[in-house]
Amino acid sequence: MAKKTNEPQEEFHPKGTALVLAIFVVTLIVLWGSVYLIMLARGVTV
Repeated sequence: MAKKTNEPQEEFHPKGTALVLAIFVVTLIVLWGSVYLIMLARGVTV
């Protein structure tokens, strides 16, 4: 059997998750901006 120790385990910091989230947010901003510019070019009013 494996020995059980009372040492604190290393903290896990998910760096990949932050990267995926950042890519997602940048994609949303780019898509929203392109739609906004298209609406401005066509003269769409609310």
